[in-house]
Amino acid sequence: MDIPAILGSLQIPASAAPSAPALINPLPGQTVEATLEAILPEGLLLRLPDGTQLQAQGTLPFPVGSALNLMAMPLPDGAGVRLQVIRATPPPRPALLAPLALGEAAGLMGRIQSGEALTPLADLLRNLLQAGAAMAEQPETWSTWMKEAMKTLADPAASPDESTFHRLQAKEGTGWFELPLPWAPGAEPMRIWIEEEQSPSRRESERVHRVFLSISFSTLGEVRLGLEARSAGLRVRLWVQDPQQVASIRHDLETELASLGRPVDLQVFALPPGTLDLRAMAGANPLQAMG
Repeated sequence: MDIPAILGSLQIPASAAPSAPALINPLPGQTVEATLEAILPEGLLLRLPDGTQLQAQGTLPFPVGSALNLMAMPLPDGAGVRLQVIRATPPPRPALLAPLALGEAAGLMGRIQSGEALTPLADLLRNLLQAGAAMAEQPETWSTWMKEAMKTLADPAASPDESTFHRLQAKEGTGWFELPLPWAPGAEPMRIWIEEEQSPSRRESERVHRVFLSISFSTLGEVRLGLEARSAGLRVRLWVQDPQQVASIRHDLETELASLGRPVDLQVFALPPGTLDLRAMAGANPLQAMG
């Protein structure tokens, strides 16, 4: 008899189990189908085939919408039910919106490292890996990597799964990119949202360009930067977990920004714990986002 692999485990307390008759008295080896509806602060929300929703205790490494095959086992002393995950099927991949919904950093890095012809991005990656962390401290390295990565993601030959999404966005004057950091394996990717205010009545000199960027540092934690460029000057908004950590470099930062030749309005804010991922800003009111 084959013993199924256990992919994860959840618990339904006795107080919640009676709302799902199929779970009250599980038979040995009985399986239950469920859909992962939502990830909650204290567990997961499951939906059974009859529409019943249950909150389970525990976590699973599967995305929302996954179809789960669960083996129900009674907990000792009638404490409830243990649900052992023996099969998990992820939801269908949204082809067009996959870069926004599922991210694209891991896929891009995987293709580069697989030896596919993604030059000059692949050549740049090899140079970065050979040079080590010292090269990552050079601003021109970040700029070159970002430009080449975004060009690759919009190239149908190099990124067939992402290019259509990016090309359609470009027609709307927007862009969402999730870029891996080759000098920081396993780190959170850099996330970038770009938008341009386009109006037939607005001259080129009056157009407004905005860039929102998020990146995690080992000492500062997540840092978010908002840049808004218009003819009147440059608005800069910086969100960090502890604003005091950047107080010592604020003057140098303002001086560097002023060297661009425009008036600079810089404000620093605290980034509250639990703030939604930067992709939640995509398509939101830009004025509200900039403060």
